[in-house]
Amino acid sequence: MVKEPKAESSFDIFTSLVKGRCQDCDHQEAFPCESIGCGGCALPCTCKGCNHVRAQGLCFTMHSPTEIRLKYALQTTPIFWISNHGPESISPIDLELIADIINKFLKQSKNPAVLLDGIEHLIFENGSAPVLRFLRDVGEWMVLQNAILILPINPLALEEKELALMERNMKDLEPRPLKILNKL
Repeated sequence: MVKEPKAESSFDIFTSLVKGRCQDCDHQEAFPCESIGCGGCALPCTCKGCNHVRAQGLCFTMHSPTEIRLKYALQTTPIFWISNHGPESISPIDLELIADIINKFLKQSKNPAVLLDGIEHLIFENGSAPVLRFLRDVGEWMVLQNAILILPINPLALEEKELALMERNMKDLEPRPLKILNKL
């Protein structure tokens, strides 16, 4: 959980996981790319050289996928738009579909990382009880698959009780400079 008014630090954390270099890799000339196991890429890949597994990412956001891809240079990471309009969109009231996509991704990925931006909007559309149940299920799947869930939250947009219930089962990361977060 990253408490911030906008999901800026959360996206920085997410992109550093899916595009970052392995700390054990000696291939400093490698290009940071989130494509995992791409055979057609001529650019050197850190994980091809050292055989470590970098995070594979899945993103849900309130922003256009095109905007996110351009801003963070994400080429192949699946990005779903929580919206009632537009391509690659998922209705904010369809928690079952979001859960299904996350569950399938976790089962198929190595070292999975999921960014779920827009939890406040999901609560607004569905109510807090269904979203808290959804987060509990997703949290359990994360533990079972040894995955990372990045959940940006604007504390001012939530009721105190809702925030307390979310904090109970999540590690709270304050937005910090990225250098510090890379050491976690």
